[in-house]
Amino acid sequence: MKKYAVFVLIVCMLPLALISQPGHPIPESLMSDTIVTIDSVPYTTRDFVWFYTKYTSYETGDSAGVDSYLDKFVEYRMKVAEAERMQLDTTKAFRDDFFKYLKITAHDRMYAGAEKKREELVKLEYDRLHWDYEVAHIFVKSNIYDSPAAKKAAEEKIKQIHDEIFHAATLPEYTYRKCVQKYSDDNLSKEYDGNVGFITAMVSPFEYENAVYNANVGDMVTARTAEGWYLINILQKRPTKGAVDAAIIMIYPQSEDEAGWNAAKQTIDSVYEQLQAGVPFDTLSARYNLNDRLRETNGLLGLIDNGMPYSREIKETLFAMEHDGDYSKPLKLPYGYAIVKRRWILPLPGFEAYRSAYEKRIEADKSRCSVVDEEYLENMKKNLSYKPNEQELENCMQYIDASILLGKWTAPKLETDATLFVLNGENYGRNEFFRYLEMIQKNHLRDVHDKDMLVRIRFDDYVTRRVEFATMKQMEKNDKEFQYIMQEYHDGMIVYDLINQEVLQPAAEDSVGMKFYYNQHKEQYMTEPRKEHVTFFTNDEKTQAKALKLLDEQRMWYWEGVVGKHAQKIAYYEDKGTPQMFIVNEINAKRPNSISVDVGDKILKTADDVVDTVNVDCKTMCEKIAVFENKLKVHYYYIASRQQTIKEAKEQLMIDYQRQVEEQWLRAVKKRHNAVVNQSVVDEIKQYL
Repeated sequence: MKKYAVFVLIVCMLPLALISQPGHPIPESLMSDTIVTIDSVPYTTRDFVWFYTKYTSYETGDSAGVDSYLDKFVEYRMKVAEAERMQLDTTKAFRDDFFKYLKITAHDRMYAGAEKKREELVKLEYDRLHWDYEVAHIFVKSNIYDSPAAKKAAEEKIKQIHDEIFHAATLPEYTYRKCVQKYSDDNLSKEYDGNVGFITAMVSPFEYENAVYNANVGDMVTARTAEGWYLINILQKRPTKGAVDAAIIMIYPQSEDEAGWNAAKQTIDSVYEQLQAGVPFDTLSARYNLNDRLRETNGLLGLIDNGMPYSREIKETLFAMEHDGDYSKPLKLPYGYAIVKRRWILPLPGFEAYRSAYEKRIEADKSRCSVVDEEYLENMKKNLSYKPNEQELENCMQYIDASILLGKWTAPKLETDATLFVLNGENYGRNEFFRYLEMIQKNHLRDVHDKDMLVRIRFDDYVTRRVEFATMKQMEKNDKEFQYIMQEYHDGMIVYDLINQEVLQPAAEDSVGMKFYYNQHKEQYMTEPRKEHVTFFTNDEKTQAKALKLLDEQRMWYWEGVVGKHAQKIAYYEDKGTPQMFIVNEINAKRPNSISVDVGDKILKTADDVVDTVNVDCKTMCEKIAVFENKLKVHYYYIASRQQTIKEAKEQLMIDYQRQVEEQWLRAVKKRHNAVVNQSVVDEIKQYL
């Protein structure tokens, strides 16, 4: 698609509001008037203004320029008409490319501003990092893709638990702990009566985090995540503790019985006593840590912040320490005993230090990466009056068996259809959805082993596709700016193909015509003046003397016009732009490989580049000769401009010849198409452009 950019020019990023208001607002009645009719197709002032804004600013006030740009507009529209006459927009290649661009452009407009919202999400997460919340929760498992009945039962269950706590005759805290043990599906937090400790941003699913950070201490709130319902109790709020660089001495029980734990307790108590007595932490770490990495690094754990999955006992103990070098009393953990030490603390860095890492974390987080797109999608559904039929989707399950998990399911051919959802007043049935399922079933979904769940996931994808496509169709119908963008791309594509077919390829293949054009315009193709730094390499003094003699004859020809023995040869090589080859070829003709040459040149850009030259109009001059043991250094020939050969001029020659071919072709196009300009409209818009 990039090739069409040459003719699309600027696929107008200007908003339509600007196009309709160049300098002074153009009256709507004038914008709707026909400014020119090409063949039988009328073009309005609005069409011309859209074109005009791509080439000039509104502030020029040059009314004469309007006529010039109108000529360009008419010429371009004639090219489009010619391409349509040749049916260049009916080929399969055109239709495929155009539809790809249509989808890309429509998608960009549907989700305009999404990048800014994603940046705001990153900033929101960073701002939340400044606060930690201690929370407890009750979890009711309910996957977002469960059956409607199962999801409804889970929602009713979380409401029931909420009401049971809210209306309890006993203290709410007591009833909450009781409900945790009775109802929660989170077995890990049950051990702590639902308390999960202090959490911070980017630790929990986004829906969970939103519920917490939008609540106050003492509130009890619900949150629906992809995995289920949470009833969250907000216990405390505190400023973040930053990150602590920590070290640990870890003692594991040798056995899981009481004797093993008692022995470990005795060991950790001994370590603590030695610390109290002044034995360095590092010494004791090397002595008691059994883990090789901990022993070699003096027990180093590294930086620990509240978002890391360390045990709450370790984190809270470290965060409670006030000074670098402080160490804890022995801590009993589920897997042994530990003493931790605060080495140093890192306050929360600035936003820029977090930006890149958090953008990547959000992109990898299922609950966050789609937040912005889902917001846009919900707005599109609302605008299109989306109405799902969940029950009919469930009825579809009887026609889909487990073979779909293997990518081997065949869609049934049902005579009757049933509506799965309504979009913009149009019914979308199960038969079309079945065809979609069959088409994409080989694109397996990881970790999905339930065929009903797979169907519901695919249905969501299908709805998204249909919503975006319906939105695109609305844009084609109602969005004037989108219409102009797509028309511009359509026209640019077919004009490119037209020019390529009628001008570029014929010119490239017409070597005879290009040679004739070159002979008619030779004076346009000249070399740039330049200086050459030439070094001749010789084998012996005799060759060097011969070269010096020829150089002297060459200089006499250049400076004084002396017609010597080799005047014709000197003139020949001068005309070719390689005067040094006169000397090389003359010597090597009799004594092969006696002399060679190395040339470095510099194109002259300004008059300063020809300093020290006596007459810049002369052909060639030798400023200085330096003689060494086996080489002659000739400092700077000044080589005047000369006519380029066809091969040297080929690139620019091709461009110029194509331009001539296009001018000839365009004259023929203008004879085949008729343009009628509405001069009164042209005169009127000049006061606005």
